[in-house]
Amino acid sequence: MSLRSTMRRMSASVSPPPPASHHVGALDGLRGLAALWVFLSHVQILCGLRAVPVLAWGDLAVDLFMMISGFLMAHNALTRQSREPWEDWGTWRTFWGRRLFRIAPAYYLLLAVALACGPLLGHFREAIAVPFPDTMTARDRYADASIVNIFNHVTFVFGLRPEYAFRTPLPDWSIGLEMQFYAVFPFLMLALGRTFSLWRHLLVLAAGLGVWALLWGYAARFPMPAFLPMKLHVFMLGVALARARLSVRGLGPWWVVAVVCGLECARHPDVHGLAFALMAGGFGVLVAGPGAWPGLSALRRWLASAPGQRAGDYAYSFYLVHLLVLLPVAGTLAASSAYLALPAWERFLICAVLAGGVSLGLCMLLHRYVEQPGIAWGKRWLSRRARTVTAVSG
Repeated sequence: MSLRSTMRRMSASVSPPPPASHHVGALDGLRGLAALWVFLSHVQILCGLRAVPVLAWGDLAVDLFMMISGFLMAHNALTRQSREPWEDWGTWRTFWGRRLFRIAPAYYLLLAVALACGPLLGHFREAIAVPFPDTMTARDRYADASIVNIFNHVTFVFGLRPEYAFRTPLPDWSIGLEMQFYAVFPFLMLALGRTFSLWRHLLVLAAGLGVWALLWGYAARFPMPAFLPMKLHVFMLGVALARARLSVRGLGPWWVVAVVCGLECARHPDVHGLAFALMAGGFGVLVAGPGAWPGLSALRRWLASAPGQRAGDYAYSFYLVHLLVLLPVAGTLAASSAYLALPAWERFLICAVLAGGVSLGLCMLLHRYVEQPGIAWGKRWLSRRARTVTAVSG
């Protein structure tokens, strides 16, 4: 059998899923777990606990967020295409509007707080570095409240600027990365097409890696992987798994997953790369279509339960706010000789409970009084704009 015919058989057309599959409830709890993972990895660093496999790999938790984002964006675009046609640019303007109103309100508020409190947070960060000097990061991250820095972050272009991609007390380098993905997503889906093609997916992967290689010197200047070509393949893994869930037949999407996992294992030929591959495979199995892998039904129900849904609702605000709480808590504790005399795991638990409790309370308030009103206001604004455009065109 020729390579071309093999590739053709691997490609599978996408048909509309049954209504029950439109919402993948397990992703609610999974987002909450990813946010908790990032938080605990930062606690581990700031309390001086030695690196513990998995717990310390907060970068894998961010990769999980990217997989979820790629999956959700593609899944929504595919299941809504009958009422939100891709050939209508109004569909994509609405998409961009939804994402902006989902991300910006809480981000802008916490960005203002982070910049105003930057010097104080920097003081706490230095206090942590006294007993744990190996944990210190760049000091200018806490001291730059310049107009240029503010402009770059308010406009979300900081993810394209190496000198500004990691220059606030927030863990917002991934927000800039996410906004880059949203910006190119419509063009990405149009390039991939309505039906699955393994060739097209591999070409998009190759294009992203090619841009990364071509701009290697520029990409290497980023202190964190905030430049989209450096992480496009991880988003693409989620996009491919959305196709796998919605495909009638074919293993083509899983070959995309295999290629991405192979790339990560080549970059990290150790247990870290293996952990990425296991996480990607587990994620794919978890989001498989209704009835697939029935042994995981209890886990899916647990992740989709009311507590899991709440965890998903709070994940974004918790992710954004936790360092603003964790730095003062860990910095204050680090000044206590009694605390420093405790075993590392006890320091970890004390810091996690104190900072986690305050962060959870704040993120609940942010979700209720900032995120939800922002989303609702965005829906009203987009609805009025759509009616205005319809009236003018009519």
